[in-house]
Amino acid sequence: MLRMTMPAIRVYLFCILLPLLLVGCGKEEGYEIRDGKVIWHSWRGDGLSGTWSEGVLLDDARGFTILQQQGYAKNAESVFYGSRKLDGADAATFELLDQSSGLAKDAKRVYLSGAVIAGADPATFALTGMEYLGKDNKDYYLGTAPLHVRDMSTFKTVKDNTFCSQDSDHCIWAWNKFDYYVGTQATPMVDSNTFQVIQSSYAKDAKQVYFGSTVLAGADAASFQGIGGESGEFAKDAKHVYWNGEVVEGSDAKTFQLLKYRYAKDSKQAYFCYASGSPPLILAGSDAKTFEVIGPSTQGFGYAKDAK
Repeated sequence: MLRMTMPAIRVYLFCILLPLLLVGCGKEEGYEIRDGKVIWHSWRGDGLSGTWSEGVLLDDARGFTILQQQGYAKNAESVFYGSRKLDGADAATFELLDQSSGLAKDAKRVYLSGAVIAGADPATFALTGMEYLGKDNKDYYLGTAPLHVRDMSTFKTVKDNTFCSQDSDHCIWAWNKFDYYVGTQATPMVDSNTFQVIQSSYAKDAKQVYFGSTVLAGADAASFQGIGGESGEFAKDAKHVYWNGEVVEGSDAKTFQLLKYRYAKDSKQAYFCYASGSPPLILAGSDAKTFEVIGPSTQGFGYAKDAK
């Protein structure tokens, strides 16, 4: 077994903590104006090991304005994002729209973190109140991607879907009278008048049920309901229990219920519901009638018992 002496330990800790100490002492990634020049500092490493790098961005710092310490800056002729000059950007009209998201625009384009939002109209572009979602007079944009919304007047976002975000694989986060949206993908619906997002990745109208961007074949829209889960993955109708859009085989939809600490049960058996991408595990031999959760373990899981 390798043993380290106390001096060696001190040297090791110093090497590990040096980058953090440098940041704490005022050295940070971003722009610096020094000796009449613009300097760009960057850290090349994983935060604990690596090297600081600095280079002269401009030999003449006159007129240089820092809009974000690690993002946008400009002078009379050019606009920069970090160490990169934004080709074609108009310095005279360039302005920062939102400090936290990195939205900006000039007379010709709209930008997000230095990337052009394709097709966005800077004259009418505005923030919507949802992170990374913007709009102009002809479309909505998620990040840098246009959504090609077919009806702007009826476009709305899900206000209370606490289980997912716009970039989740199956999350339904917005819709209009023609389509609903999973990420930037638009999926047509059958009946917009009755369409509703049930939970996380599930939605329905009067005629069918949807999971993500697909129709949940065989699901009964009239009785379909969300029943929870750590990420809203469970739902049921009169015939089946669903986990992430898949039927939980052998389950009894009428009596199925989620319990604490990832357990569940129905009238026939108990289940353990994994936090990862695995379907519920039937606890073979469990007695559903007497099965109960009795408390958490020190590892964050839960203890349960039945009569046997």
